[in-house]
Amino acid sequence: MKKLLIILMMGMMLLTLVSAEQSSLGTMKQNTCFDLYQTCDDCSGVNLTAVKYPDGTTETMNLIMTKTNQNFNYSFCNTSSIGDYTYTVAGDKGGVYSTEVIGFKVSPSGFLGTLGFYILVLFLSAGVIILGFSKDDPILVILGSLGLYFVGIYILFYGIDGMKDQIYTNSFALIVLGIAAYLSVRSAWEMIVD
Repeated sequence: MKKLLIILMMGMMLLTLVSAEQSSLGTMKQNTCFDLYQTCDDCSGVNLTAVKYPDGTTETMNLIMTKTNQNFNYSFCNTSSIGDYTYTVAGDKGGVYSTEVIGFKVSPSGFLGTLGFYILVLFLSAGVIILGFSKDDPILVILGSLGLYFVGIYILFYGIDGMKDQIYTNSFALIVLGIAAYLSVRSAWEMIVD
């Protein structure tokens, strides 16, 4: 029983050490520049020592971060890949040289969790289009296709969260836009002819 208690206590201690090691910067937009930062009240200087990219490669560097009061920052622009990044900073916190690893995510739109929004708008648009066909109402079909236009254009500009391949996201966006164009033009034509 004592051994189990000791193992549990050591496991909790190791878990708190591991979880306290990395903080997060948040989610940033792909292909934009933003500041990597570190806050240190008593550091004389902080260096950006490495950046780890989503593909697993690490770029080693020793760049001095710009100091403003107790904040240190570095403008980072190499965000062409979608995924999880980490950067390592080193400074003389409390007179002792120490490092910290900080993570951030990069997505096409700068937001996470937008896939559910796409699916919701697609289902609502499809429902309105189906309702328009069942009631033989071309105006409802045109209104439903406006939702498809919205989703297609948004995906074309910002991509789909979680999809790293630009060819697939652009192809999907063009298919959605093509369906929207066909439905709206055909419904408008039926309104004009009738």
